[in-house]
Amino acid sequence: MKRLVAMAVVGVAFVVACGSSGRGFDDGTSPPGSAPGAGGDQDFGAAEAGTDARPPPIGTLTGKVVMPEGTIPLSDALVYLTKTMPEPIPRGVYCDKCVQLDSYAFTYSKPDGTFDLPAYDAGDQYLVVQKGQFRRVRPIKVSAGTQAVDGQLTRLPGKTDAALGDSTPHMLIWPGQWDHVEKSLAKIGLTDFEKFEPGLDFGAYAAKMKDLASYHVVFLPCSGTVNDPGSNGMACSVSVDPQLKAAVKDFVGQGGKLYVSDWSYEYVRQGWPGFVSWMGETSQIGSGCQPGGADSPAQFDDPSLRDWMTAIGEGSASLKSAWSTIEKVNPVASVDENGKTFTQTPKVWASVKQPSGTHPATVSFQDRCGRVLYSTYHAEGSDTANGQGSFLAQEKALMHILLEVGVCVGPKPVPPVR
Repeated sequence: MKRLVAMAVVGVAFVVACGSSGRGFDDGTSPPGSAPGAGGDQDFGAAEAGTDARPPPIGTLTGKVVMPEGTIPLSDALVYLTKTMPEPIPRGVYCDKCVQLDSYAFTYSKPDGTFDLPAYDAGDQYLVVQKGQFRRVRPIKVSAGTQAVDGQLTRLPGKTDAALGDSTPHMLIWPGQWDHVEKSLAKIGLTDFEKFEPGLDFGAYAAKMKDLASYHVVFLPCSGTVNDPGSNGMACSVSVDPQLKAAVKDFVGQGGKLYVSDWSYEYVRQGWPGFVSWMGETSQIGSGCQPGGADSPAQFDDPSLRDWMTAIGEGSASLKSAWSTIEKVNPVASVDENGKTFTQTPKVWASVKQPSGTHPATVSFQDRCGRVLYSTYHAEGSDTANGQGSFLAQEKALMHILLEVGVCVGPKPVPPVR
């Protein structure tokens, strides 16, 4: 049995805004001044960034953004005020482009989740906290001076409740042998996701592939068969369903976010050839599988991830029991969210330090309106379906990365200068 112990601007006309500090919130239909991901006009109050002089705020809202479970801080979440309830986020896949906001009444949470939100109007408004398709909207009465925000208003929702003002991504977990990502999702407080278990119902399997466009995020967990030593010189036997490969490729192009882990790497290698090179890979399917499940010290390459992991006391974590190894990432000619060609090298979020050198462990890249996230290590803490176990450092890291990958695509957002 494969054993897995996972660690799991003042003076500018417009301000570009998004829920992340990276490339790539909106479906592209919203004009400047609309809320991220809202798809419609929003009134942010009298203080607009359409002049050369930034008006002084009347007060500051302070608070802390946390994950749905209520204690883990969330960094780089967008926090803003609006006088109009945002339009609903589309329930299915859409091209989530970053948009410009012509208001100064927004900010981003810091690595420890805290924020200082400038307010320019007093009275009844809506406070919006958003990270990709995660969004909580609550009414708030703004007053002059410093105002502490109740923590329940800035806690990301664990399930969608449109009447209450809560939205979460529509997520699908595809069948897999290992990496029970549903356990990790539950640990951050999520209940609104679907684990697809068709059994031998091939009709349901085919129908679900045709229905991928109704989701925002699709997970392809680690799958395969462990080979006996020396059986064919490879650690595993894996297969790729051509129909599923085509379906997830189309899903990503429309704006979907695809998460793939460990031995399911062939969907990345064949669907997006050239982006990632695996140790030991040849033209043979499954050649990139590795035996042993190495545990290695982590290196958090992305500054935002590194700062966040340090803030939550996990800066010296290890990544445990990866059964594949990335040799390197490569520049590849790609198509962006506007149909234009560009060259990109996959973003390396985290690496592992091994005797053979430092190797990327979690990477992502853009394809048209969507993104692909691949991880050599698993999210969850064991390869059994029972029991939650401890919330390991690598699980936290991967959940953070998943939230980051879920944000809008487009030019890097620039938060307002304070």
